[in-house]
Amino acid sequence: MNDNKPLTLDAAVSLLTRNTPQSVKTEDAEGSPVTTFKMWPSLLGQLRAAFQPSMGAGSGGGSGRPAPLALNAFDLMRRIESVSTHQYWTLGGTSRLDATSLEKRIWFWATKALATPAAEKEATQMITGWCMDIEALFNPEHRIELRGKCPECGWAYYLVEEEGEIIRKRTLTAVPHERGTFASCGYCKASWSGYRLHDLADHVTRVS
Repeated sequence: MNDNKPLTLDAAVSLLTRNTPQSVKTEDAEGSPVTTFKMWPSLLGQLRAAFQPSMGAGSGGGSGRPAPLALNAFDLMRRIESVSTHQYWTLGGTSRLDATSLEKRIWFWATKALATPAAEKEATQMITGWCMDIEALFNPEHRIELRGKCPECGWAYYLVEEEGEIIRKRTLTAVPHERGTFASCGYCKASWSGYRLHDLADHVTRVS
């Protein structure tokens, strides 16, 4: 895959919403190679799994994921739910049954967005951003803090609550990725990828 080639809208939607087969290479009892396939969950499926086991665990502990990951996953899912619901009804969705499915709302939005280049570009950036946000959630060591103010909202820091403590974080972070570096603002949720990273570069420096 070309490291600098951004995802198309269809590819981003597929990565976000569809389970994909993955080959698994093993050996049989005689040592001969055997290839089997298993279904790899969609990014939304992985995101749900990150918070659902632990959000209702209560104080009794258990085998749930650490609270910060669960809460961050829940907040990200809530943001995706909110935007996709808005897009579904704004763009003319009529089925209340389809509206109950996050995946169907996203598919509907993506299909409608193909009508105009501007709408397709906006949907691609938003959905690609969600894909990278989810992947970065599970690989936080790949997220790089950037020093500077977000050119969209003007903030350099924002406050979040983690495990009962208020923590100050830099608004801007970047995630090096096989599909190209992606940057986002944790406060206003603006995002930059591809050629738009040049617009951001003049405002920031990497935190050492």
